Amino acid sequence: MCDADCARQLFFEYVGMVRQHMETVDAKFCGRLIQSQDLTMANTADRGLSGSMEIKRIFAAYLKDWCDELKRELKIADHDAFVKDTNQMFGLVLDCIQHETENLYPLIQRLEEGAGRAAA
Repeated sequence: MCDADCARQLFFEYVGMVRQHMETVDAKFCGRLIQSQDLTMANTADRGLSGSMEIKRIFAAYLKDWCDELKRELKIADHDAFVKDTNQMFGLVLDCIQHETENLYPLIQRLEEGAGRAAA
C-alpha cells in the first residue's frame, strides 16, 4: 500500500531531491544568468525564478495535503485523490526539468563558453 515503509521513505527522499534541485537551479544557474549583461539571459533567469516560486508554492500545498513532514508520515485518506495529485505533481516537476534543459542549460553553457573565451 502507499503508506508502507519503503514507499514512505521513497516519497520523502523524492521530496528532498526536488527541493535540493530547485534550490540548486535557483542559486547556481538563475543566479548566474540574472547577473549577466545579456538581457535575454537575465530575462530568462527572471522568468525561471518566478516559475520556481510558483512551483515551490504548489509543492508546499501538495505536501501539506498529503504528509506530515515533521513526523515523516504520509496522511492518505483518499487514495485515488492522492494518486491523481501525485501524478500531477510529478508532471509539473518533469515539465520544470524539461524547461530547464531546453532553456536554462543552453544559456549557462553559452555563458561558460563566453567566460572561457574571455580568459583565453
